Amino acid sequence: MPVSKKILVISVKILILFLTCWFVYNKLTQADSIQKIEAFTKTKFSPRVISYFIIVIYLAYINLLVETLKWRYLVRKVEEISWKRTIQSILAGLTLAVFTPSRIGEFGGRVLYLSPENRVKGVLAMGVGSFSQMIVTNVAGSIGLVFFIGMFVPVSPVVIVAMAVAAILVSSGFLLLMLNIRWFYIILDSFAFLHKFKKNFRVLLRYNKRELFNVFGLSLLRYLVFSMQYYLLINLFIPQVTYPLSMVLISVIYMVQSILPTFAFFDIGVRGAAATYFFGFWVGDSEAVNVLAAAFGVWLLNLIIPSLLGVYFVLKANFLGVTID
Repeated sequence: MPVSKKILVISVKILILFLTCWFVYNKLTQADSIQKIEAFTKTKFSPRVISYFIIVIYLAYINLLVETLKWRYLVRKVEEISWKRTIQSILAGLTLAVFTPSRIGEFGGRVLYLSPENRVKGVLAMGVGSFSQMIVTNVAGSIGLVFFIGMFVPVSPVVIVAMAVAAILVSSGFLLLMLNIRWFYIILDSFAFLHKFKKNFRVLLRYNKRELFNVFGLSLLRYLVFSMQYYLLINLFIPQVTYPLSMVLISVIYMVQSILPTFAFFDIGVRGAAATYFFGFWVGDSEAVNVLAAAFGVWLLNLIIPSLLGVYFVLKANFLGVTID
């Protein structure tokens, strides 16, 4: 390998290591983050609290496991990789997601563990999974929004019915797109300047409806897992918030979060603002710190801790066709 190429690879990896560590340290030492951490430390460790924390941490593991299952299920159409490399690619993706807009670096991190000639196809395979997760989030959010407006916004029943019909139509449209992912191949193939990538786009034709339905099922399962995490933390700090109400509010929060483009690192700001706004309709401003603490806990467990673990796998990954150990 040319010395210049080796220097470039090492420099990129050092930069990623520095950015990840600096971003996480900077965020965790900010005043609002310290306030959220204090909300956790002030919690009295009763058997109920300990059991809740154990379940939430276990659900973080389940969340990662389900995403690993989904990614391996999708990427097998591109390249067969071991369970070990699948998990390594997931963690590497989370590391690069931390400081890239709309978590786009997650695509790059995952495909680092594929052969260089399969990386574009790998991005498309991951795109199918991300699209599926987005559909679940927005379908649940649109349904939750109808219930939210019905409970907290003074509008006529006609408006509620109209919104419910719109939510059903939008949800049906999304599901139709998901089960016909090959339509995206037709759209991409219609652009002449993309014809040189045509052989890569064909990966979209490899998924049949049953397989896409399975991907959707895994996305739904993952959604239920991290929503339950959120609910348990909310219930821990604010016991008066019921499960049905929490799920309505959480679904709307996740939808808002998915719509707004942001850096994953600053994602906690969007989560926090959305959480305090929507939960504020029920508990007011007096519980703002506890709502923020719950959002912070989910963000920390599902993104920040895995991204720190993923630094190692980014450093050992295959850059430019060469691995530097």
